Amino acid sequence: MTPRLVFFPLLFALPGLALAQSSKISQVLVYPGGATVERVAKVAAGTQTLKLSCLTSRFDLDSLQLQGEAGTQIGEVSVQTVARERAPECAASPLDASIRELEDKQAGLKAEIDAQELVLGFLKNVGANPSAGNPAAIADTAESLRRSGLEAMQRQQQLSRKKQLIEQDLSPLLAERERLVKANPQVRTLQIRLATRQAGELRLSYRLSQAGWTPVYRAHLDTAKAQLRLERQAQVAQNSGEDWSGVTLRLSTVQPRQNTGITPPRPWTLDLLPPLQVLQEMQYARAAPAAAPPPPFIPPPEFNVAAPEARFDVSVFQGEFAAEFLVPGLVNVASDGQRVGYSLGSELLDARVLRRVQPQQEAQAFLMAELARPAGSWPSGALQLFRDGDFVGNSQLNLGNDERLDLFFGRDEMLRVTVEPEQRSGANAGFIGSRAEQKIGRAFVLENLHKKPVLLQVLEAAPVARHEDIRVQTVFNPTPTQEPWKKQPGVVAWELPLEAGKSMRITADYLITYPKDARISGLR
Repeated sequence: MTPRLVFFPLLFALPGLALAQSSKISQVLVYPGGATVERVAKVAAGTQTLKLSCLTSRFDLDSLQLQGEAGTQIGEVSVQTVARERAPECAASPLDASIRELEDKQAGLKAEIDAQELVLGFLKNVGANPSAGNPAAIADTAESLRRSGLEAMQRQQQLSRKKQLIEQDLSPLLAERERLVKANPQVRTLQIRLATRQAGELRLSYRLSQAGWTPVYRAHLDTAKAQLRLERQAQVAQNSGEDWSGVTLRLSTVQPRQNTGITPPRPWTLDLLPPLQVLQEMQYARAAPAAAPPPPFIPPPEFNVAAPEARFDVSVFQGEFAAEFLVPGLVNVASDGQRVGYSLGSELLDARVLRRVQPQQEAQAFLMAELARPAGSWPSGALQLFRDGDFVGNSQLNLGNDERLDLFFGRDEMLRVTVEPEQRSGANAGFIGSRAEQKIGRAFVLENLHKKPVLLQVLEAAPVARHEDIRVQTVFNPTPTQEPWKKQPGVVAWELPLEAGKSMRITADYLITYPKDARISGLR
């Protein structure tokens, strides 16, 4: 049912039966830059007022929603935000019982250690003043003191060791309790008017901005099978002031803070420019010194300027379609800002394995996997690359709108690339030498040192004329298999197999002609 929410600045006494009830976080939906938390509270039959305490004060009040089961009507809701020390019911921590147990053990050991010290002190006093008499009796007394002192010292050492171990267990619990208190210095209390005919549950949800998740991927390339396993992972972090313990966690690529619409286009107007003299006067007026700006506003001392809240980066999700992922099982995410990783599954994809060479950029061959775009939503994120089980480096997965995905897996040292010196020559041509020409010859040799054939992809950027007076003639050997490559002007590609132990030579010759007295940009 749709609740009716009315918020009041302070709590007030509501008539009827009042019930203080705790609520538990059941599930959380995390966005790239926020989260929606859902809590569940038990409601007894006949309850007229329900009080929910110890909620985090960081959630957005405008996002609060309440929903009851059949037979439950929701009335007014009052909200109060107070410091934690002003809410005694919120002072307790889930760690208090464990801390008290360890502190009791610690106190018991300290008392026993003090008792052992009294025994040792007594034995020392007796040993310092032996009674005169029979030497045999003195010897027996000394031996008895030695045994008793040894036992007391050994017992004291054992007690000190146990006390040290208890302190080691107690220290992290105290630090965790202190962290929980500092993470949520203020608490929020809801008081809800209800009309319930039968027992049931009340669900409330609210949004937080102090949470987020980012995708992380791993690409495992099997060169022998020509397959790529793409693993999808998520890193979740939050500092909302309340821990998420044993909750159902869902991840969404929806961005609640992203623009939901687009502004209308501006009119396209045409007008005549003012005369030159008017234009000069306008420029002179703009160049004149402007009046001094008013002094900045300084808030009065009692005005408290709130510090900006920490935000999680959401830029990696731009341009992606919405998707939602469910993390298996119940999970825990502490409110400490630390990233927690979860696996979201993997996909096995067929890949075309080849070696890409761009001789003019670098005389190296790079192993590459080309595959079809995987189905679904793949937000941009960090990518770890593995080749035949070995880690080769980090990259970034950014599919964009491409139908094909190219992933590089490092250099292939078993494919030798040799770039021959470039050949250049120039001359005058045309009618009475009115045009200049320049010949450029390039050549590169590729040698396969593998014991099996490989597929090569060689890219070359040929000169492209952007003026009708510039003419370019190209001669390639062998003929490129793609011209232009991916619709890029001038870029050509060869995709050719190269047998094991064999070599291949590729040449590119260019003849560029242009007016003799013209200045040409781009000539290398």
